[in-house]
Formats: sequence, structure tokens, C-alpha cells
Amino acid sequence: MKLLKVIIAISMLVGVNQAFAQKKKALVDQASGQGFGMAGCGLGSIVFGDKPGVVQIFAATTNGVSGNQTFGISSGTLNCGESGRMAKAEQFIEVNKTAIETDMARGQGETLMSLSQVLECKNQDFTSSMKSNYQSSFPHGGASAEQIQAVAAKSCQI
Repeated sequence: MKLLKVIIAISMLVGVNQAFAQKKKALVDQASGQGFGMAGCGLGSIVFGDKPGVVQIFAATTNGVSGNQTFGISSGTLNCGESGRMAKAEQFIEVNKTAIETDMARGQGETLMSLSQVLECKNQDFTSSMKSNYQSSFPHGGASAEQIQAVAAKSCQI
């Protein structure tokens, strides 16, 4: 049993080293909200990054062990700041893509207003900007969620 624990610990260290070797980012880039995986924001997102797979279990465990995720959300640190807002927007757009695309084409609608609130957008002309950017970027419609998010960030002036 003790040998199994040692093997697991060594394989975790090797996996973490490989993750960092593949993604050579400065720690300041990781701590400044450059993204996180399924485990969410917190210390685990800084240590393990956004690499998909089993490593997200370790990231979630790291986030939950000391309550650092709660601290990060409250203080806007540990990848829980601006990238958290964009992650919320990404989820909102994914769920409401059809309604957002319809509202963008019209230049008004409650889904666009909700998106503006999710993005904490200060631009008063957000809906008209979304309409003009949509028409110029997608004259035939059919935008993906990622493309809509890019237009929203541009319209909100993020």
C-alpha cells in the first residue's frame, strides 16, 4: 500500500513537470487570469493550468483543500478575476446562442441586455454595437459561440 502511494506521488510530480514543460508560462501570467480548466479558478488553476483530463481532479482537490477558491472569488485573485467574467460570458453564450444571435440581428432584446450584465459592460451602446459588429462580421448569420464572444468583447470594449 505504501509503495502504491509512492508510485502515485511520483507519477503526479512527473505529470505536473510535463504540463509545465509543455506550457512554459511565467507564474505571473498564470496568476493574472490566463484561464482555468473544469476545476475552476483557485490555486489549482495556477498550479495545474487549464490542461484537460485527470489533472483537473488534482486541481479541484487543490482548490478545495484550504478554501483558496472561496478566497480567490472574494478577492478577485487566483484566476477568479477578469477571466472569471469571460468564463461566465462563455457559458451564457453557449447556453443562449440562438437567442443571442437573434437579438444581435435585431439590435435589441433581453438576452443581449443579460449578456451586457454578465460582461459588466459599461458601453451604453452595447446592443447597437453588437448589431453593427454582427452584420459586418457575419452577413449570412451562423456565428459560433466563440465568434459571438469575440464580437461581444469588442462591443463591450473589454
